[in-house]
Order: sequence, then C-alpha cells, then structure tokens
Amino acid sequence: MNNKDRIIQWINSILHEISKLDGNKGIELLHVCGGECSKTSAILEGAVKIRNEHMNDKDLDKLFAAFKTQYYDTPGLMKEGNKITLVFEECTCPMVKEGVSNPYLCNCTMGYTRKIFETLFNRTIEVDLEKSILNGDKICKQLISIGE
Repeated sequence: MNNKDRIIQWINSILHEISKLDGNKGIELLHVCGGECSKTSAILEGAVKIRNEHMNDKDLDKLFAAFKTQYYDTPGLMKEGNKITLVFEECTCPMVKEGVSNPYLCNCTMGYTRKIFETLFNRTIEVDLEKSILNGDKICKQLISIGE
C-alpha cells in the first residue's frame, strides 16, 4: 500500500471512530475543523472583504449579492429571506477528491460553510445538510439559516 492510500485509510478510520463519540461531540469537532479549513480559502477572504466594504450596510441581501457576484458565483447558491440554499453537483472537498470516502466528513463541510457565512453576515449561522454525495445522493445540498 502506498503512502497516499495509507493516509486515506487512516482518515476514513478516524472519521469512523469520531462518529462514535457521545452526543454531538464528533459533529462539533468536525464543525471546528471545517471552520479552520475555511481560513485558508479565498472564499473566506472574500467574505471578510465584502463585510468590511459594507460595514455600515446591514442589508443582508446587498451583502449576499456582492459576495455571490465577486467571490461565490455559482448557480447553486440562492437566498430567500434569511434562508440560503447551497447546492453542489460534485463534491468540492479536496480530501474527497483525494479519496476519503467516509460520509461523516460532511460535518466538516458544514463547519466550513458556517464560518464563511458567519463572517460575511456577522451573525449566527446554522447549517443543515439535506443531501450528500458521500451518502449516495446525486448532489450535496446545504440549508443555511441566518440568525438575528
């Protein structure tokens, strides 16, 4: 077995073990990991820039429109009121692209998404994963709720 395959096997194994933690401890842990992962992304940098440019503007629709136009222009990103839907037709996680296949990893993606939108809106965000390619769905679909 080559090193890449050993690493992928190890990551899948650790995800399996984390999924056994009591309550939501494993999910919370992966949410934190996703938030940390987002810190190296141009998308988070874009959220910071848009938020700073519109600091005095509390209009969430304007913030969202500017962010989508400049940094996250995908047809799968839609906002209606305080609800955002994010749909991907393929998984964008680099670990999945390398071969990690444990669907528990999707909890990391939820933390990634939450960090981006909490940064953009400077509000509490809740993310629910409605569909996941790693769970056998044809798409990944996240439902994002913007808090007050």
